[in-house]
Amino acid sequence: MKKSPQLALLIPTLLLAACAADDEGDTAQGNVTLTVYGEDFIEAGIPVSEMSDGWAVEFEKFVVTVRNVQVAGVILATPASVDLAEASNGDGHEIGSLPVRNGDHTDASFSITSVEIEGSAVKDDSIKNFAWSFESPTQYENCETTTTVEEGESATFQITVHADHLFYDSLVSEEPALVFQPLADADADGDGEITQSELESSGIGAFDPGNVDIADLWAWLVAQHRTLGHVDGEGHCEASGAGD
Repeated sequence: MKKSPQLALLIPTLLLAACAADDEGDTAQGNVTLTVYGEDFIEAGIPVSEMSDGWAVEFEKFVVTVRNVQVAGVILATPASVDLAEASNGDGHEIGSLPVRNGDHTDASFSITSVEIEGSAVKDDSIKNFAWSFESPTQYENCETTTTVEEGESATFQITVHADHLFYDSLVSEEPALVFQPLADADADGDGEITQSELESSGIGAFDPGNVDIADLWAWLVAQHRTLGHVDGEGHCEASGAGD
């Protein structure tokens, strides 16, 4: 059967339109707002009801620096520092926005390059202050979250920092206890300030490091600080540091 000249002209036009529609679907975009949030445990503190040994912890400062936040292959490479001790009304602190293609994205990753904290712990009449800085960059990837982006709409990807991990009594238990007493006991000169040098001079006692070789309380805190990063609340990520 011989095609009519009109049909012969129409077929390429239809194919071109179909390709254009496919291309439009491939490039349709929305936005992802990036936030960092410390939850109530940082903004309001860790109450005695959550601790296992009678201490309560408050943070005056909890500055986290993040970089290379990636969603859907798009990266916010510029470092962003946020003080999570500042109230955010439950919204977290916005650090940027990424234009990404539509769809469900499961490739989120980020790094936390430093954490600076200042705070105090109280038990009865005892007060212990601390000011610690962790400069061990940690990469978080293979995170348990899906970011759904729709054309012209804005989704949110949240880096959630779990400060209570600093006070876990185990690196491996699924139900660790929250304790502060071993850190308080490290204040060897009794001046109420728990310093890095005092922690480096203190063994880990009954803390459970699993298979990780940890000899002192400062190394213990460094190891625990690498577990702070989560996503969208409780989503876990695989964490690794330089040289791991």
